[in-house]
Amino acid sequence: MNNIRKKLIDKVQRFEDIRVLVIGDVMLDIYEFCHSENSKPIDSEQPGKRAYRSHEIIKELGGAGNVAANLASLQIPVTLVGVTGQDEHYHKIVELARSHNINYFLHQDPSRTTTVKARLYVDDEYLLRRDDENIHKIDPEISNILTENILSELPECNIVILSDYNKGIFTKDNAQQIINECRKKKLPVIVDFKPDNADFFKGADLMVPNDTEAEQLLPEFSHAALKESMDKLHKKLQCNKLVVTLGAKGICGFDGKDYFHVPGNKVIAIDAVGCGDTVRAALAVGIALELSLKDAAILANDAAAVIVQKPATASITRKELIEFISNTIE
Repeated sequence: MNNIRKKLIDKVQRFEDIRVLVIGDVMLDIYEFCHSENSKPIDSEQPGKRAYRSHEIIKELGGAGNVAANLASLQIPVTLVGVTGQDEHYHKIVELARSHNINYFLHQDPSRTTTVKARLYVDDEYLLRRDDENIHKIDPEISNILTENILSELPECNIVILSDYNKGIFTKDNAQQIINECRKKKLPVIVDFKPDNADFFKGADLMVPNDTEAEQLLPEFSHAALKESMDKLHKKLQCNKLVVTLGAKGICGFDGKDYFHVPGNKVIAIDAVGCGDTVRAALAVGIALELSLKDAAILANDAAAVIVQKPATASITRKELIEFISNTIE
């Protein structure tokens, strides 16, 4: 394992050698933190309730934007393609993309609002999330504009990530066109998808659901029989390779022949929000740098262990990843 870890560190130090194209549902994640000590003990409008004021508000790129932010934080050149509404949230997403040095093409669709996930914490306890979104499919004209831009970016990239949150950017037609064009150019395509859209992404190089999504796709999916479950799910999805994230239990993978399971790292988890985005980003760069699927999964598993120890939607740095890998070498 030590030789693998040393190889991973060498690959991490070569991250700037690749360029990644991220396509998907871009969101704005908002975190509002309130504390009892800063509240009014009595709410004049609701007797018996407190009136809180915000102690801190954090706004970060979410969804496909978080995938791109993690890649940029790792000092990997990245381009983000997505759709937003024509509203003030678009401007915040552009501001955040620029602050991360992310190249972007964001089409403003007047028929939708920008997807926003607002989370409320009181005394560091996560109370609720409010989603503002429109999830209808983009119309053919917008799909064509996006696809033309995507195809123009392909000659400059080494790998493509499709990040589907079922907010409307992907249709079966545009997803298959992107996958087919990438296949012609021998560009790997990594897909994070929602079960409702699984059929859109047939033929992708690697599909990466989490275990909850795997169970939705294959009700008999079982942690007690992972190898058999992965074999069945691989056939169902009709992809080249399959990886399923298992939360604290790690990551497992199957390429149609060989199966593996990478156990989770023993760390204290603070917040799992956005962890899956980090995993997909790390898997993609590992594959782009010609790691085996298992070694790329080990890299992704390590990246997840770093990010799960951070609050809110967070990004991982190259220094943090190298330090974590180094500390696991015996």
